[in-house]
Amino acid sequence: MKRKNISLLVSLFLVSIAFTAKAQLKDGEIIRIKNVKSGKYAKPANLPAGGQEVNAQVILYTLGEEARMKWKAIAVAGGYFKFQNLETNKFLGVLNRSKEQYGFICQKNEMVPRPMNVTPINNEDLYWKLEKTATGYKLKNKNSGLFAAVEGGGVNNNSKLIQWADQGQADAEWQFETVGTNNSAATGKKVLFDVVLNYIAVSEATRNRIDNGDCRRVFGQVSTELWELDENNEMKTRLRSYNNMSEFVYNQTNFQGPPTAGLSYYQDDRNASANSQMGKVTYNIPEILLKEKKLMLVVKTFLGTRHKDSDLSSFDALRMSEELRSTYILDYRSSRTETIEAITDLANTNQNMNLLNLVIPFSNFARADDTHKLWVKFTCKKN
Repeated sequence: MKRKNISLLVSLFLVSIAFTAKAQLKDGEIIRIKNVKSGKYAKPANLPAGGQEVNAQVILYTLGEEARMKWKAIAVAGGYFKFQNLETNKFLGVLNRSKEQYGFICQKNEMVPRPMNVTPINNEDLYWKLEKTATGYKLKNKNSGLFAAVEGGGVNNNSKLIQWADQGQADAEWQFETVGTNNSAATGKKVLFDVVLNYIAVSEATRNRIDNGDCRRVFGQVSTELWELDENNEMKTRLRSYNNMSEFVYNQTNFQGPPTAGLSYYQDDRNASANSQMGKVTYNIPEILLKEKKLMLVVKTFLGTRHKDSDLSSFDALRMSEELRSTYILDYRSSRTETIEAITDLANTNQNMNLLNLVIPFSNFARADDTHKLWVKFTCKKN
């Protein structure tokens, strides 16, 4: 094989890893927390016999399958998460609730109300806010306002985690790897199952129903996840796509000059595009899971559009307020169609749009004076 082709394959492989590692978190998801600079993972330090788990320091270590390297992400009010270790059941926090730089990150018990206990409940050092970067996330502590980082920017095993001010350092960036992304353990016949994006349609939401070519210029992402459910209908295992193909059925990061990819909802013939294929992902899944309705498809939609009031006007950029997650329980039908409806939001013109591996500055949306309605139509097909 030519060296150029090998280089291309390696690049594509690295891109696919990045897409997997930088997924946004869901409440209850089991993850590993990976440091961007070192490539190592956060875990509580192993203790000698008889040692106390409370306040055990959190360190970096080479990837392993031990439960100490796995954390449950739990959503907290205000957009924060707390992280509970699967082996110790303790939470990622800051020693002595320090608000100072160099405060050590450790695992702690969560304070809970008890009868006759007059001590104020303060768990804010266990709460972390995710701030998107180009390569992952920063973890900002609610109590201190500082960020999870590595002592001295270390990259070796047993490097200690500390909190530090945001100085753009790579050791303060993290990625989240979902634990359990795998093939199903269910046995029996397997079937190929396609999720096909048929079209994205656009219309002006407030002024009229006339959509020119500019309004149909769509950027952003539509992607899928497929989850096997357990006996309590909780997400158990995120299933791999067939041959690890991309789960992005639409991925347009050119927000300055996006192509005219969308239909005009009221002017174009949508029926003519009902069987079009803008993008597709295939899964190889046990047939029994379809029959027992133990598969949940998650479709994630986060889109923006270009807009122009007239031929003499300059472009505006419009955006959805946040990623929309739509869920569907799959069954044994050979084919089904679904349509997701969304709208761009003028209230978010002063915020960045954080796509995977791309931050679109809010200045691109500052002149927006209208909204667009969006329709995302897709088809599920059993082969």
